[in-house]
Order: sequence, then structure tokens, then C-alpha cells
Amino acid sequence: MKAYLSLCALLFGAAALTTACNEDTTSLGADIMPEADKVFTEQLTVKVPTQTVKTGAIAARTNNSYLGSVIDPVTNIRTTNGFVSQFFIPEVTLFPAREKMMTDQSGNIVADSCSMTFWHVNYFGDSLATMKVTAQEIDTEKTPNGNTTYYTNLNPEEWLKQGGEQQTASYSIFDQTQPKAQVENKANYRYFNIRLSKEFAQRILNAYYEHPEYFKDSYAFAHHVLGGFYLKHAGGLGAMVQAEHLALNLFYRFRPDVANHPDSIISDVQVLTSTEEVIQTSRIENEIPSSLLDNTKDFTYVKSPTALHTEAVLPIDDIVANGHYSDSINSARLYLRTIAEESTTQKLQEAPPYLVMMRVADFETFFEKNQLPNGRTSFYAALDSKGSSKQKATKSYPFTNIAPLLTIMRNERDAGAGVLATDSEATRKAKWAAWEQKNPNWNRVAIVPATPVYVTTTDPLTGKPIKTLARLNYAFGLYGVRLAGGQTNGVDLSVIYSRFNN
Repeated sequence: MKAYLSLCALLFGAAALTTACNEDTTSLGADIMPEADKVFTEQLTVKVPTQTVKTGAIAARTNNSYLGSVIDPVTNIRTTNGFVSQFFIPEVTLFPAREKMMTDQSGNIVADSCSMTFWHVNYFGDSLATMKVTAQEIDTEKTPNGNTTYYTNLNPEEWLKQGGEQQTASYSIFDQTQPKAQVENKANYRYFNIRLSKEFAQRILNAYYEHPEYFKDSYAFAHHVLGGFYLKHAGGLGAMVQAEHLALNLFYRFRPDVANHPDSIISDVQVLTSTEEVIQTSRIENEIPSSLLDNTKDFTYVKSPTALHTEAVLPIDDIVANGHYSDSINSARLYLRTIAEESTTQKLQEAPPYLVMMRVADFETFFEKNQLPNGRTSFYAALDSKGSSKQKATKSYPFTNIAPLLTIMRNERDAGAGVLATDSEATRKAKWAAWEQKNPNWNRVAIVPATPVYVTTTDPLTGKPIKTLARLNYAFGLYGVRLAGGQTNGVDLSVIYSRFNN
């Protein structure tokens, strides 16, 4: 009997052990945690109203210079571009010794000819459209300098040299005088020439021998010899071309061996180019139809260069309402979905590769100071395509976590308004309202187009290349996109909170 009872006890214990092992243990930690230390999370979706605004002037320090005039077939925005460029002086001997150069009866250096070559690859619009450009000489006393920030609404007419070199030329993106196979091959640079006067070239050459110190570097050259050229759109419509670089070509002749072979003459050319070491500044003009600023629509625009961008009002009141005032904001996701524009027979502008979000108050200085998104008050998102091959892809710009900015805005308003922890909700709202009247843009963000600049290094362990984002430039190219949203529909902002159970 005792043996039977012992066997029953053993079987009952094994069954109980088996039952315990099969129970769900996912809440085991929570069961033994003190109630006050438990963390609760909650997700909420709020609407973010957006609107289209004019971009205005942007810091114009860029080597992405454009020339021409086009009308966007979708929005009817007319964009006209021109730019000012200086020339780089290498630290080498530019010309032969003076006694070897060809001179006139007065002993002045003789130049054969002079031209400026506009090298280009990328373009927008009609490749056969006939366009005009005027090249105007910049005064050395007014040439741009590295200590001043220039904006895209600058007026280069104020910098022109009185009586300086000025020439106008016609061009098209595809030069009809060259073989079609050559101009259509992107491996070969396309270009057009602007003929300059022989007198201009002789002035440069004579300055070289009279004041060699003016040719010691690019700064001295720009401030004593040639301040640069303003390339101004002078006529035509339908084409915009991006400058790869400018080349100033000075053609001359010299005697290589005056003593032994005085009759031997060689023709040569010295080429001065625009590079990243010298200043280029763009002038951009936009004619924007007022209908594009109608914010009753369910979308907004981002159009560059310097035409339109999107502003959003982050709804901090909605985020901290309904008992969330003291909650921690763990995550906040904002996806800006693109809307396809109406199809036309002409080439449409491409969507910008990146969008940058920053506070409206920081917009002017962000690009001026070459800032990078810091993940707290500024963020960037690359254009992302999702969808299967059977389903039309949905494109969007995913800002995956702007929670730090929401927290900064919330705390900034509390501190500025003098909100205390003991204040009632009614008292907080009254203090907020008074502070917001003095700070109307406190929760506004600008969403603008950008192009990335990467630096490639090599991983010392794997030997593989590593791409690092060096800076984000404002997108001075012809980009355009429509974003779902607007004042009424807005954009969904998904917020995840956490709080302790107090």
C-alpha cells in the first residue's frame, strides 16, 4: 500500500512539473517586477499639416552652375540661370620668356586669338534649341571673395568692368557641326565656344610680363588681372545646361630658340580653367504662377532650383494631449509619399534624390555653413521605392525617427513659457499661447531638396571602399516632386510613447 501511494505521488509530481513547464512564461519578469517600475508603451497617429511656400534665395557657393532658360511643362515655372566664375592659376610657368614671344613694333606682346569654352554634360530640355549667352568681364575690384556669402538673387551687373570684355554667342546643346555619334556619346564632353577679342588676350599676356606677382596664385589674378566672367542668359527658351567647367584659351606664338633658329616659330595655347579652388556663384530667377501656392489641394510641391519647397507644422499640442504630456517620445515616423505628376509629351523633372528637414529658423544657415543633418534638429531621407513588380511601386521619403526634434520642441516651449511641473493643463495652455505669439515658427520645419557629396575611403581591415556622407548641398539642379499632404489631409505621423506606471 505504501509503495502504491509513493508511486501515485511520484506520478502526480511529474504531471505537475510537466504542466508548469508548458505554461507561457513571457510575463514572468513582469510578474515579479514592482508595479511602479513597469514600463507601458502606446502608439498614436497624428496629422501633420503641410503647405507649399516659395524658397527664396539660397547661398550660391556651388560648382553646379547652370545656364539657360526653361519652362517646367507641369507647373509652368520659368527658370533662368546664369553664373559668375573666376579662373584658377596653377603654380607653374604659364608662358615662355618674354624675349621669345612675338611682339609688335612697339614691343607689346601679340596674341593670335582668344576664346572661352563652355564644357558640359548634363542638360534639361530641347537639345536642339538655339540659345544665346553673353560673357561679361568682372571688375577686379568687385570680384567675389571667400569672406562673403553670396546668394542666388545676387546682381552681377553691379560687378561688371566698365569698358571690359563683352561678347555674345549662340549655341545649342548638341552642336550640329559635329558628328552626331560624338555629341550623343556621353563619354565625350560636349561644349561650345565664345570668341573673345584679341585685344583682351594681349592685355592678359602683357600683364603677365609687367606684373608677374599678379600670377602667383588665383586670388592675386582675380584681384589684379581678371575678376572672372559673368555668363548671362541672353536669349532663347527651352534648354538648360550644367557647366562642367569653363576654359579660357589664350593662343599665341613664340620662338623656341631665338639665338640659333630665329625664324622657327611655334603656335601654342595656355588654358585657364574654373575649378573647385576658385569661386563660382549662381544667379537664379524663377517666375512662379500664383496657383502653385494654393494650399487647398491635397499635395504640396518641392521644386528646384530655389523655386518651391514644403513646410510642415509639427503638432506638438496633439502629441502631448490626452495624458501624454509627461510621456517619453521614443519614436516618431513621418513618410512623405510622392504623387505622380500629370504626364506630358516633354521630359519631366526628376524627383530630388534626397530631402532635408530642418527647423525653419535654421534654413538660411544650414546650407550656408555646410552643415550635416545631426539627427536632432535636422534629418535627411533618400527617395525610396517600394512595391512588387506586379504592383506599381510607391515612392516616398522616409523620415524614420524625428522623435528628438519633437522632444526638443516640447521642452523648448515649456522652458520659454515658464511652465512648471505643478501647473494645471489650463495654466500650461495659457502660458503656451502667450509664448507662441512671440515665436510663431517654433514648430515649423522646412523640407527642401538636396544632393549628397560622399567621400570614399578604404576599410583597413577588409580593403573594401567605405562611402561617407561629407556634406549635403542644396539641389541646384532641375528637380521637382509632389508630396501627398496639404493643409486639410496632412501627413500621418506615427508616435510611440513610453511611461512608467506611477
